[in-house]
Amino acid sequence: MNVTVGSYNVKNLFMQEDITAGSRTRPKTERSLAALAESIERLDADVVSLQELSSKETLENHLLSRRGLSEKYPHVAYVRGNDERGIQLAIISKFPFTEVVTHKDATFPLADGSGTGKFSRDLLRVDINLDDDPQADLSVYTTHSKSRRPSDSGEVSSDLIRLSQGMAIRDITENEMKEFPGRLFVVTGDLNDNTDDKSVQAILNPKNGGEKWLDSLDHLPTEERNTWPSNPTQTGKFGPEQFDHIIYPEHFDGQLISSQPMRFEQSIDSDTKWVSSTASDHLPIVAKFEVRD
Repeated sequence: MNVTVGSYNVKNLFMQEDITAGSRTRPKTERSLAALAESIERLDADVVSLQELSSKETLENHLLSRRGLSEKYPHVAYVRGNDERGIQLAIISKFPFTEVVTHKDATFPLADGSGTGKFSRDLLRVDINLDDDPQADLSVYTTHSKSRRPSDSGEVSSDLIRLSQGMAIRDITENEMKEFPGRLFVVTGDLNDNTDDKSVQAILNPKNGGEKWLDSLDHLPTEERNTWPSNPTQTGKFGPEQFDHIIYPEHFDGQLISSQPMRFEQSIDSDTKWVSSTASDHLPIVAKFEVRD
């Protein structure tokens, strides 16, 4: 059978009740919520990892309540993570989970040996049962790495944190999946770096060797991989970039059928002309895999 995995930074999926006093975060507008729900509906992925949402209640009551998404994605994994501003991770699925695993409390060494760190939000894993067999057929990890904003004076640099998180993602994922040698697994999320940056390379090609892992968008020309900003006319200090990734081990390469960023323009049922950029500052990405017994 085939399964399509998506990854999507949904940009500040907050409602007023999610925002603490003094925060500069603003509630998601009705127009943006409508565009976001339409984007997820049009993605039509079987499993979607989400970054930058606030609470499970907001996800379910203000996003999945639209366009029949709660019926389409009845399985929701959410664990409150480490982010001080309250941006969290979730995974929604058409298929049931056999297990949900958080790594929000995991500690790992910083890459320069100067101390230890934790994931900025979490490294969330779900094991998914796709068929009548009770065993899981697929594991999906998702994370949202440290942003590129410079750290405050005296704090660990953002670049070092992202590199250390990339190394930890590879170590944790590889060690956990050794127990399930035939199971397809993917690492998804907003890594706040491009494929050739050190933090992503730490996942794909770790210094201690081992199997090469692949970015699902590697087959595309560089300019067609970019996922941020979603508005192609917008310019910024770092854009355009491929911040969003679906990564898998090379021995599953024959099972990747297709993958691409997804851009939606005119709404199918409203006057919104640019659905993707109204929904989020990131484009969603999808990868379709063949799952073999």
